[in-house]
Amino acid sequence: MPRKSSVLSISLPPDLASNLDSAARKEHRSRSELVREAVRQYLLLARWRSLREKATLKAVEQGLKEKDIERLVDEERSARRR
Repeated sequence: MPRKSSVLSISLPPDLASNLDSAARKEHRSRSELVREAVRQYLLLARWRSLREKATLKAVEQGLKEKDIERLVDEERSARRR
C-alpha cells in the first residue's frame, strides 16, 4: 500500500530547531504537525498575496484609486448582507 504522505528531510539552525521542539512540547503536538501547519499557513498567505497582486494590477489597469476600491468593497459587502 503506497504512503499517503511524502517524507521530507529539512535542516534547521539549532536555535530554530530548539524553538520548534519547545513549541511542540507546549502545544502537545509533534514537530511534523507544527511544520505541516506552518507550510499550510505559508501557502495560504502566498495565495492571498498572489490574488492581491493580480487585483492591484487590474485596478491600476482600470484607473481605480484606493478610495474607489474601498468604496467598491463596501458596496459589495452591503449587497451581500441584503
